[in-house]
Amino acid sequence: MQDLGSLGGSSYAQAINSSGQVVGYYISLTSKLRPFLWTQSGGMQDLGTLGGSSGAALGINDFGHVVGWSTTAAGESHAFLWSASDGMRDLGTLGGNSSSATGINKYGLVTGTSTKLGDHYNHAFLWSRKKGMIDLGALPGHNSYAFGINGLAAVVGESTLTSNLTPYHAFLRTRHAMIDLGTLFGVDNSIAVAINDSGSVVGNSDNLAFLWTRAGGMQGLGPLGTNFSNADGINSLGVIVGSYETVSPTIHAVIWTAPNQIQDLGVLGGIYSTATAINDSGQVVGYSTLQ
Repeated sequence: MQDLGSLGGSSYAQAINSSGQVVGYYISLTSKLRPFLWTQSGGMQDLGTLGGSSGAALGINDFGHVVGWSTTAAGESHAFLWSASDGMRDLGTLGGNSSSATGINKYGLVTGTSTKLGDHYNHAFLWSRKKGMIDLGALPGHNSYAFGINGLAAVVGESTLTSNLTPYHAFLRTRHAMIDLGTLFGVDNSIAVAINDSGSVVGNSDNLAFLWTRAGGMQGLGPLGTNFSNADGINSLGVIVGSYETVSPTIHAVIWTAPNQIQDLGVLGGIYSTATAINDSGQVVGYSTLQ
């Protein structure tokens, strides 16, 4: 486990591409969230903002294109797309005053969440250079939130089922429809966080990690019996990363190479770590307490 450092206080890695470029955010000395890009040769670089003081980088593709959110000069939070050649681009909203981009695929398609006109509801979106930001809708409820996208533009996230904030279910949004992925063991809630190009989806259902496939549906990632586990990333080989409560309140970053084969990644110090993403080379990123 390698400490990536920080440009201020705490730092949090959120995504990694095939070249080992890492994005995330750190806490500045003025207690603001700031987006960063880390490379092995250049270390950690602040990506700037859309005119405001805060932001976070949440996704990166193999071309080094970064997405996230940033405050604007007007004080709103908007989704952004950043590249070394073009800098930071404001992706706008679905009519409300805030948006956040959480994932980008190899074709430059971006997903995330935006408030709608009137700011009453949040909806998942898909953004492209050609069509701009498109509303992906929701399950029967009013709100949806997107967290991951694969190379086929399939999007995963969570959506409410009623006008309330709960219950909420994990969803898979294809070109044709939004599919309710259900929950584990009949519990109320679930959330899908990542999807690979084979269509395998990971996330958690009431704090238990799951893997969903079209062939097998939703299955828990053992060993079961823990009070907490969460799956946050999956690569093209089906290797999954996340976190797991070893002995309460100790939570460690872990890898699942199969639904019941779990490896503890340890910590940089202290009792807490979580893994947020893995690339096809098996490089894992996340964050850990230092003491």
